[in-house]
Amino acid sequence: MKMIDKLLTLCFKYCEFRKITIVTLSIYIFNYSRTLNNLKNGGTITVRNYERAVEWLSDHWPENYPWPDFIQRPVKERVEG
Repeated sequence: MKMIDKLLTLCFKYCEFRKITIVTLSIYIFNYSRTLNNLKNGGTITVRNYERAVEWLSDHWPENYPWPDFIQRPVKERVEG
C-alpha cells in the first residue's frame, strides 16, 4: 500500500468514527480544506506533511477504536523535566 493510500484510508476511518467529512478533517490537519481531496484525486504531499498528518491522527485517535495495522503509529517521546 502506498504512503498516500495509507494516509487516506486512515483519514476515512477517522472520519467514519467521528462522523465528520473529509473536508473538515483536512482543515483540522492541514488548515486547508482541499488537501485530502487533492490526494484522493492523485495529488501529492511532502513526507513532512504526511508525517504531520499521521501524528495529528494518532494524537486525536479515539481510545476505544483500534489503530489500523497497516500503518505504524507514531510514538510520543516523553519529555522529562
